[in-house]
Amino acid sequence: MNVRSKNLMKTIAIILVLLVFQSGMELNSAGSSYERKLILLIERYKQKIYREIVPEIERILGEIGEENSKIRGEFFILLGAAYEKLKNKDGAVENYLLGDMLLDQPVLEGIDFSRMEIYQSTFHGKIINGRRVFEKVGKRKRKKKFPYFAILGAVVIAVTVFLLMKKKTKKDPENFEKDEAIGIFNSMEWVEIPAGEFLMGDNCGTGEADESPVHKVYLDSYKISKYEVTLEQWGRFRHVKPHEWSDYFKGEGNNHPVTQVRHFEVVIFCNWIREMTGKNVMLPTEAQWEKAARGTDQRIYPWGNNQPECGQINYNNCIGITSPVGSNSGDISYYGVMDMGGNVTEWIRDIYEADYYSVSPYMNPSGPEESYGSIYKVLRGGDFQSGDIRASDRASQYQSRYRDYIGIRLVLIE
Repeated sequence: MNVRSKNLMKTIAIILVLLVFQSGMELNSAGSSYERKLILLIERYKQKIYREIVPEIERILGEIGEENSKIRGEFFILLGAAYEKLKNKDGAVENYLLGDMLLDQPVLEGIDFSRMEIYQSTFHGKIINGRRVFEKVGKRKRKKKFPYFAILGAVVIAVTVFLLMKKKTKKDPENFEKDEAIGIFNSMEWVEIPAGEFLMGDNCGTGEADESPVHKVYLDSYKISKYEVTLEQWGRFRHVKPHEWSDYFKGEGNNHPVTQVRHFEVVIFCNWIREMTGKNVMLPTEAQWEKAARGTDQRIYPWGNNQPECGQINYNNCIGITSPVGSNSGDISYYGVMDMGGNVTEWIRDIYEADYYSVSPYMNPSGPEESYGSIYKVLRGGDFQSGDIRASDRASQYQSRYRDYIGIRLVLIE
């Protein structure tokens, strides 16, 4: 190798080293920037400015990249602490859980978690066989001085488990889970939505900016559930396939819509039915939901253009709670789907982006592409509390939240 070649190789090596060093400096700089912001927010937390720091923390969490999992976890913990001080139990539990998933030891300088009532009773993660599970933290009972009660209890539990297993075996010794999934699927009534075009968006000019522009969409044919998923259907699923996250609402009646379920739990539900039955069920896209509600005649509401009235539609706190699915006679869509205007708003498959309509494809749009930080999912339809129940109205929610006004409707692709 001549002198010129050696000099060229040295120059290239120096450039590569500088590039690697610069990249590392940029990453460290980004991390340091968020750490400084975290320190300032902790100081404001100590000053009891809880309400003002919540939106700031949520905005920063939307910016932090996946590579900064530790700092993300610390921001989640601080957000949970702020929510707890604001008496928002749902927000506190949710963010403590997210922070705990990202941190081995969820400890944050300046906050004494030993005094946080909600944090002490929330769910903490651990890894078992490579899978994240959760166990509830609580006060442990003291051990009995004598083991007799423990032995007796173990015997009673063993006999109870044996009897329950024997009862389940009598039902179906091999296919109990599959039979339950088939039973849930068969209890759903489906409405056919034909293939074709429709105009999607706010054609009346009375909606929000995220409902524009009005654009033409073509959808292949599909089926949508005539009614929202009920407490009875969801309860059967949870009985067969319990998991470790939130607990759904068990109130009102079996024929009321299930509420207080998280988006990812609904995905688990759909995947389970698909695996057990071979039926391709899933959450609807925004376009599928809106076409099923409005049809092709550009109506304002699912039932037409007339203003709704209490007694026909469950909305605007007319009764203040959910009603049995299909019981609101006036709330029937262009294709005959029930409760798309009121009762409960419904989770949608799409990620929410306010300006998505400006870039939406013509054929079978399915929403923005999944990316890290895409934490908001679309909600569609009004609910028993809301006053705006137009069919083109869009809303969004943090996908790990659950509310008493959010429910489920499914589509079937054949």
